[in-house]
Amino acid sequence: MDGAVPEAAGHSRTDLWVVGNVLIDVMMKGVPEVPRWGEEVLATGRSEQVGGQGANLARAASRLGLSTELAAVVGDDEPGARIRETLATEGVGVDALGVAAGQTACAIALVRPDGERAFITDLAASASLTVGELTRHETTIQGSRAVALVGTSNLPGIDLAAAAMLLERARSHGVLTVFDPGWGQEITSGRDIDAILRVTDVFLPNLDEAEALTGKRDAHAALTVLGARCSGTVIVTCGEQGSATLDGDELVMVEPLPVVVDNAVGAGDVFAAGVISGLLDDGDAVSAMVRGTAATAGYLSRAEDRYEAIGRWRELESYVKIRRP
Repeated sequence: MDGAVPEAAGHSRTDLWVVGNVLIDVMMKGVPEVPRWGEEVLATGRSEQVGGQGANLARAASRLGLSTELAAVVGDDEPGARIRETLATEGVGVDALGVAAGQTACAIALVRPDGERAFITDLAASASLTVGELTRHETTIQGSRAVALVGTSNLPGIDLAAAAMLLERARSHGVLTVFDPGWGQEITSGRDIDAILRVTDVFLPNLDEAEALTGKRDAHAALTVLGARCSGTVIVTCGEQGSATLDGDELVMVEPLPVVVDNAVGAGDVFAAGVISGLLDDGDAVSAMVRGTAATAGYLSRAEDRYEAIGRWRELESYVKIRRP
């Protein structure tokens, strides 16, 4: 499967619409610590790639065989053209990829030797994406199998109440609704996301985000609180501990596969793509988490051609372990 983008598996309608942020990621690797003002630290290497939650999720979903469309905004510059070309080459539909005057968003990722990262982001053109601009695509969104709203913490133009209504209308047409705001203003400012959670089938925060939303660091406790606020399934990614969900009141943990991590940028989005793929194949939440874990392991194990490695998920799936603590 390496080197080829798989065709969608037998569906005439779009499998997944992604609404989210796109940018250029500049990764500085091997950064031992974040410098203080006036200081300098040395990296061991660098790379540049198409990124952002929206682009990461769409690329991974395409590699998993889902026909995928991406609604986002880039600038009218060379990086914006590069993003469009990269996505189209990898099988992602770009008809809803808008172009705004100005620069394309960019993030500087500082990556520690263990793969953990911190970001400095210029939102640039991506800040202009609004729910209103999605209305001309709403018929096709409502005809898809799933819609994922991601990266809204980096999309200040997205009105959360309007976004909730968009998801609600899609859901009324039988579309699976997925939400992952990412770390940012929705989480840190206490901005109300409950309207979206009430119409969300799959909510995918990481443990830091879950703690910020609930005040609970324990995954079981956080899942219990979020489960009462979300109408669907809540799955929390917990870094080196894997991912967690509730089966009734019972905690279920899906353990990560042991791989040497080059960097963790985009790993959560690859996991989300695997979860969506599994659910659209009529799997339950835990089996979908297993698929997401296997896809993520292939991605994390590479420094280059990372999206091609996602296709190894079938080889790795049987090694994934499930725990019920």
